[in-house]
Amino acid sequence: MVEATHESESPPGMVGGEVPSPAAPPGLAGNDAQASAASPGMAWFSVAILLVVAISSYLDRQIIALMVEPIRAALGVTDFQIGLLQGVAFGLFYAAFGLPIGWLVDRYSRRRIIYFGMTLWSLAAAACGLASTYWQLLLARFGVGVGEASLSPAAYSMIADLFPPRRLALALGVFAAGSSIGGAIAYMAGGVLIAYLEAMGAMVLPLVGTVQPWQMVFLITGLPGILLATLMFLVPEPRRTRSKARSEDTDDGFLRFLYANRHYFLCHFLGFGLVAVLAYGTAAWAPAMLMRRYGMDVAHVGMLMGTIGMATGIPGFLFGGWFVDRWYANGCRDAHLRYFVYACLIGAGAAVVAFGVADSLWLFVPAYALLHFLQPFTGPAVAHLQMATPSEYRGRTSALFVLVFNLMGMCLGPPSVAFMTDFVFGDPAKVNLSLLSIYVAVALVAALLFRLGLAPARRAVADA
Repeated sequence: MVEATHESESPPGMVGGEVPSPAAPPGLAGNDAQASAASPGMAWFSVAILLVVAISSYLDRQIIALMVEPIRAALGVTDFQIGLLQGVAFGLFYAAFGLPIGWLVDRYSRRRIIYFGMTLWSLAAAACGLASTYWQLLLARFGVGVGEASLSPAAYSMIADLFPPRRLALALGVFAAGSSIGGAIAYMAGGVLIAYLEAMGAMVLPLVGTVQPWQMVFLITGLPGILLATLMFLVPEPRRTRSKARSEDTDDGFLRFLYANRHYFLCHFLGFGLVAVLAYGTAAWAPAMLMRRYGMDVAHVGMLMGTIGMATGIPGFLFGGWFVDRWYANGCRDAHLRYFVYACLIGAGAAVVAFGVADSLWLFVPAYALLHFLQPFTGPAVAHLQMATPSEYRGRTSALFVLVFNLMGMCLGPPSVAFMTDFVFGDPAKVNLSLLSIYVAVALVAALLFRLGLAPARRAVADA
């Protein structure tokens, strides 16, 4: 890895052993040209801003999970169609646009890419509140996916240029914690907001007309992101590290790199893609399961899910990153994958309790909390990917990873649970059995892939 090679040679004040790169890519000027090396304080400040952006993205992405029942009633759709809204409508465009955006990330200002992407997804999220038919809502979700595709490849690349390998998983884990924080806000504030707006009933807005409570939720949560996007101009563009052995950045070189490490990428991408299936599937349908199985109202479901997310999801991101960093520093070069061999096996057992055995919240809550603690994967997954990838290929490699795990997670997670409910069990009340079946089967396959990927992971880091 470039940082590992140069870390001991870095002068004081440089983070991650950054080395000067050749001329700035065309189209960059002024402060968007490669900035001088960031101090540790500026590196963490940059992560804090990116965390705020990530929170906004997951709030806009996840808020729909609490509105399954009002959308079903208003638009006359099935669970499977809702699953398409939550997963495929967002995930296909999110994943497809990630590759060209990854190409841009390797060449142009990453903070500007995030700014324009956030502005787009915020407008699209608000547009969901203007939809009066299923197809209009579907198109608006397409726009949310396109905009949010800008965030992960650009943020991963920036953070990898700000931190050395021994701290990278924790830094990426802090950024990735935005998913838990954003999800928790979506559940907690969203549940209260939905209950409040439903009590008020339909509203009439200037230039818009009559708006139902579920539509108003989208407008209220989406529009503030347009202003939050300007925070990206507080973040300096970090200097890009370059490998001395790879002075040329070519598409042919990138393809040769992928082929040379194909076994590593296969196990890494598919393994974490299956973990994403678990994460997105449970996040999409656990709220509906609580309403149907335990008779809870939306406000109480939102508060419970948000509390679990804050209490276990955020520590899960931070602990996973911290633990893997320590394990890696002690010589375990496959720690980032080995950790998830055990996490998936333990998670399969917890899912049996949460979705099968539990007949009360007293059993469900601790079991589901354990799942939420074990599921966060982006910190360790992306950290190992950055360590195994030369800087000039990171944007495209990260975008390819985002493509795979989001196509799998979003396009298979929510729809697969809905498919089991509608077409296998044939009863909306049995959504818990759908969650149980999907979780156990997928977790076991993921654990096997991670086990097969340990040796290729060690070789990839050694080669880099």
